[in-house]
Amino acid sequence: MTDCEPSCRRRPHAEARYEWNTDESNAYESNAMDRSALLGMTTGAVVMFGFGVLWLLLGLFRGARSPAWLRLSLLFMGIVLGASIATLAVRSSGLPLDATPLTAQQVAINREIGRHFYLIFGAEVVAIFLVVAVLRIIHYPTYILCGIALIVGVHFVPLAALFKSPLFYGTGLGGCAIGLGGFFIADDGLRQKVVGISFGLLLWATAAWIAWVGLSALPGS
Repeated sequence: MTDCEPSCRRRPHAEARYEWNTDESNAYESNAMDRSALLGMTTGAVVMFGFGVLWLLLGLFRGARSPAWLRLSLLFMGIVLGASIATLAVRSSGLPLDATPLTAQQVAINREIGRHFYLIFGAEVVAIFLVVAVLRIIHYPTYILCGIALIVGVHFVPLAALFKSPLFYGTGLGGCAIGLGGFFIADDGLRQKVVGISFGLLLWATAAWIAWVGLSALPGS
């Protein structure tokens, strides 16, 4: 369950402005992003970072005790990534407000994007609930993280098309690979540790990419 929500949807009213969910090949080549686009990117990075922390904690505290070097490395990466996202948020908030109003057609498009987003999110929640329930009924609770990782990975694919974000295709495929790979790990503790930490790092990598694009697009960067 990791999305930027409809706050990241496209605003096509400005020719020289890009959101992180539009054609990224164009967005990465342009430093012309408005305040709303950058704040939308910040929201996406925060959500990815937060859920990444959750997955990492699930992995760290499953199975055998994680080595100190791993815990310290993740703490260092978390501090650096969190500081980068905070910098993006502060600098984006200081940009001037966009005075160009949305047209009725653009409002309708945004509303339709929002509706599809909540449909995808709802389907994800229902699928996770069913997988958790089934795995508990058949007495395979240690495979729950694998099932959730697979579902969350799959849900990124329609989000990539909805938000026009090729980045999400990579996140989705990576999530599916982690979830499926976990089913082939025999040791219960190791399985949950590998899946939790791997998926957490995947989400952090996605957040880092979003933050890097946003910081690169700030005026003066």
